[in-house]
Amino acid sequence: MQDNFEKKKHTLSAVNREEVDLTGINDVSSFNEEEINAACDLGNVLIKGSHLLVETLDLDNGILKVSGRITAIVYSDKSDAKKLFGKLFS
Repeated sequence: MQDNFEKKKHTLSAVNREEVDLTGINDVSSFNEEEINAACDLGNVLIKGSHLLVETLDLDNGILKVSGRITAIVYSDKSDAKKLFGKLFS
């Protein structure tokens, strides 16, 4: 099934597990020193670690830059989040 809109290009660049640059970001739903939850057209991105800091957040241009000790970057489809919330509230 095709979407009716053109998806923004999403890129990820990581340096020494201390810096992460992402493009194509539409939203950051939550963040703290241990987790950052972001969204792009392709789904959700969860960055885990310690001492995480959002260095740059420019949603107009879709840019997110994070520093700290990055231990995991996890992608999930948007439909996965909807299924989870459906199960929790049904």
